[in-house]
Amino acid sequence: MPTPPRPPVASGAALGLWALHDLHLRHYLDYAALLLPADDAPLVVRAAFEELGGHWLDALATASPAACAWQAVRRRVRALAGPRPFGPVAHLTATQQDVLLLHLVLDLSAAQVAALTGTEPAAVHVQLRSLAAARR
Repeated sequence: MPTPPRPPVASGAALGLWALHDLHLRHYLDYAALLLPADDAPLVVRAAFEELGGHWLDALATASPAACAWQAVRRRVRALAGPRPFGPVAHLTATQQDVLLLHLVLDLSAAQVAALTGTEPAAVHVQLRSLAAARR
């Protein structure tokens, strides 16, 4: 699934933004395509990163720029998707929903989920255990 070309890099700091984009692009697109029409996924991911570009220096000052990127993508996707696709899992927290989709549906390992969302692998394992306990 091709993504539209990105704008030219304006500064050295922006290189990190687009490096993060390239590193996780496939997973961002897969996540977006689960909840939106497939043709919208690349546009939504690009828009999220363009928005994040306006705050990238702030994101770099946080503990996890990857978490900022994930939140930008997630926020855009969920705004367009609305509540409909989350109906069956609406009782779960947003974090649990993310872990469920990324790990169980998209088949990402806990380490991949952690890297994508900018969290610690241990936090992902806690969410997976809580989801498993809720299924019992």
